[in-house]
Amino acid sequence: MTTDTTLRLTPHQVAQAFLTPARPPVGRTLDFLTGGRRFEFDGPVGKIAATRAGSGPKVLLVHGWSGHSSDMTAFAAPLIDAGYEVIVLDLPAHGESEGHKASIPQGAQALLDLQKHTGELHAVIAHSVGTAVAVQAMGRGLRVARAVLLAPPARYADYAASFAAQAGLDAQQAREMVEELRQNGLDVTSVSTPITAKTLVQSALLLHSADDRVVPLSDAREIAAAWPGARLLELEGLGHRRILQAPEALSTVLDFVTRN
Repeated sequence: MTTDTTLRLTPHQVAQAFLTPARPPVGRTLDFLTGGRRFEFDGPVGKIAATRAGSGPKVLLVHGWSGHSSDMTAFAAPLIDAGYEVIVLDLPAHGESEGHKASIPQGAQALLDLQKHTGELHAVIAHSVGTAVAVQAMGRGLRVARAVLLAPPARYADYAASFAAQAGLDAQQAREMVEELRQNGLDVTSVSTPITAKTLVQSALLLHSADDRVVPLSDAREIAAAWPGARLLELEGLGHRRILQAPEALSTVLDFVTRN
């Protein structure tokens, strides 16, 4: 008879799963950007697929973990209509970009690699884990004037601990998982948005819904408190993903990005 013990994942297996985003069967994820001019460039784990549309100051849209560029659709057309160039990419191992495994630091490197092709950015609008990617990139020199963080998580280590618990690892096994990640070049304890935020000078707007079941509102509050001059808008009833389409969120973001 097979026991429950034989079915449990090992710390090694969970570490590998932690680095492996799901790829929804959505096909050509970048086609949502009408009139988009596609391009690709070398990223940390292979080719990165990207596209750009419109003209004017550049605004980069960054999706979350296991997402893709078209998650940010609602922001694109209003920005283009307002006289901005919109740039989107699929992060490493997501959407149309190459790779099977990726991490927040590798996502940040992809944004730095992207900037070699785009130049300085007026703003970045990011969602969920994409906010951590953007903040890590800013901490490493991404040139951008304004940042919008939608449902931002605070610490990579918290995400890893939650992932380990959901996979059925006990406390000791979770530590083994984190240590395996560290030995393979990923120190999750070193990726902290509140810590990096203390060093940033960009204007920042954070939006977070109180009923978000994926990332707690307390994370956004901690980040906003750490980021000099940041503004936090607390919303209701938008969960983790509806915040990407809600009219009140869109209007607030567009006002922040486009105002002089």
